Amino acid sequence: MDFPKQPILESLTPFSRLLFSILLIISCFAITFLLGLLLAFPLFGVGIKAILTSASDFENPVSLKLLQYFQVIQSFGLFIIPALLAGYFFERSSIRYLRIGTPSRWPFYLITLILMLASLPLINWMVTVNDMMKLPDFLKGLEAWMKTMEEEAEKLTRAFMQMPTPGAFLFNMFMIAVLPAIGEEFMFRGLIQRLFKEWLGNIHVAIFLSALLFSAMHMQFYGFFPRMVLGIMFGYLFYWSGSIWIPVFAHFIQNGLVVIVTYLGEKGIIYGDYENFGTSNNVYILLMSALFAAALLYFIYRWRQQSTIGVSGKT
Repeated sequence: MDFPKQPILESLTPFSRLLFSILLIISCFAITFLLGLLLAFPLFGVGIKAILTSASDFENPVSLKLLQYFQVIQSFGLFIIPALLAGYFFERSSIRYLRIGTPSRWPFYLITLILMLASLPLINWMVTVNDMMKLPDFLKGLEAWMKTMEEEAEKLTRAFMQMPTPGAFLFNMFMIAVLPAIGEEFMFRGLIQRLFKEWLGNIHVAIFLSALLFSAMHMQFYGFFPRMVLGIMFGYLFYWSGSIWIPVFAHFIQNGLVVIVTYLGEKGIIYGDYENFGTSNNVYILLMSALFAAALLYFIYRWRQQSTIGVSGKT
């Protein structure tokens, strides 16, 4: 008689699963980075010195390609692979554990699209407010370091955003919009949010903590609070829909708009750049953005209560 195979780590406590997941993330990233490093030598025909200096040489085309290459490696090694492996270890099915196979109706995607567009002015205003953050005098050293990190991140972003050809645009959509949307949502909503829920027993605390880690992971301190708000929004979209693809879609819209606006701006089709797109200082526009976004979130919440749109108590 054949008995169904039990998940390999089914017996672990929620806290033990969280610790195991941290070790899994570190291990997967280390292994994929090492393999990526070894492959970089024949792929790019460069030595270790060129790879090490590429982190600060954004003007060199070869260095930029190396940075893009390692960005893709990071998405797989740090997010996608460990999340999929954790799903297999904990439930013997990554598709079930991460809610990859849970469908969602098309109106949910449409409402999510409208939500992301409606919240743009409010999120961008939060970025402006966060950017004005000042630390006490005794933390001036920390503040200087944070600003340096932010400036370096901005330089890298601008280097990545150079898209002279349609091929470069499509690659950026893949690297900046598709991979992070899938990887970060699999990790922070599909895995970490669920682990916090199992450990602490409160979905709202789980959503907040996973959003906090999601924002901290980006290491961009002057965008910390708006990114955390986005993480909270993604967390509730996952909880209310029961499908990982809803927050993945929302994340894709958020990142993809940056790439699209930048490309259209470079081609002279629209005026402006990604930093100013959707930004407004008009108090009425900001108020409308906040109210409309809140109304859409409430509508999604009520819809979840009144329908069977992939609702699951295990999220």
